[in-house]
Amino acid sequence: MTQTANPETQHALFLREVFETISQFDMIQKKDTVLAGVSGGPDSVALIRVLVHLTAGMDLTLGIAHLNHDLRAEESQRDETFVRKLSEKLGLPFFSKTMDIRRLAKQEHLSIEEAGRNARYAFFEKTAETKGFTKIATGHNQDDNAEQVLMNLLRGSGPKGLTGIPPVRENRFIRPLIQLPRSRILNFLKKKKHPFVLDSSNTDESYLRNKIRHNLIPLLEQRFNPEIKSSLDRLSHILRQEEDFLTDQATQVFNLCTIEQNTTLVALSIPTLIKHHPALVNRVLRLAIAQVKKDLRRITLTHIQDILGFMDKSESGKSLDLPGQIRVYRTREQLMLQKEALPLRELGEAQKRFRRDKTKDLKGKN
Repeated sequence: MTQTANPETQHALFLREVFETISQFDMIQKKDTVLAGVSGGPDSVALIRVLVHLTAGMDLTLGIAHLNHDLRAEESQRDETFVRKLSEKLGLPFFSKTMDIRRLAKQEHLSIEEAGRNARYAFFEKTAETKGFTKIATGHNQDDNAEQVLMNLLRGSGPKGLTGIPPVRENRFIRPLIQLPRSRILNFLKKKKHPFVLDSSNTDESYLRNKIRHNLIPLLEQRFNPEIKSSLDRLSHILRQEEDFLTDQATQVFNLCTIEQNTTLVALSIPTLIKHHPALVNRVLRLAIAQVKKDLRRITLTHIQDILGFMDKSESGKSLDLPGQIRVYRTREQLMLQKEALPLRELGEAQKRFRRDKTKDLKGKN
């Protein structure tokens, strides 16, 4: 009969697996300064507990950051108080901020989820910058990654979206728990009697992630694949490797095709670009947009297809507009992506006024 490992053995195994993840992805080096985003929920509490355990061997400097989203009235304040007391217990510096995420979402025309995520990461980055932290750790786990893959799939994402949540992003954001399922994290906290708080919004099925977590994944586990979360996690890792390879290839083609580039303009050679496989052409166009736009938010496959059609059939001197004040021009042999200083509607009006004024001047001279 197989015997269940005793609590101390389970605890040691849990810590070893987290440390293996940290080593595998080179997340933390000795004497690093790490700011942990802690909401008070089980994942982030487990994260900070693990990081504290690692401080002795790696001489880490830790801090805790907590953003109060002000979405759940007294519960939001309860969470902040819990994290503040936890930081005091652990002897760690505590940094907090309260933001009206609902109002922010309305102002920026975003979902509450997206507005909250943007605000959190902006707060973490600002705190890390001002307080001298080199790494920012979050408590994302294997279940979160599986949910993200499914969510992106349902939204019609391409291969990049199916890579899920990266273990390391920009060599700064790290996810030490990313290879552990939520059940293991909860068991770790239970065995060590580490308290945490639960966010009632995690059961609100008006959010897509919660619908996936509470409805779709259980259905898939029961009727199709009991290991669906592990399967989705494995898929994301495979696609992430392939995505890295294709990004390297696309970067080489981008450099080969680029005639001119600066912070607001990229000019590509059309004859050189069209010699390559369509998959690489698509990626080169996305790299060019990201170069001038600084992100790919609101850029969809439809926009890439529009550029391809424009590049193939449009006459020289014509232009195509993209989100984010990006205007695409073409000459006989060049495709130019320009970040305009004015919103495109205002730019169009200014160009019309300029043409009208020029016409008036010419008539006056005649």
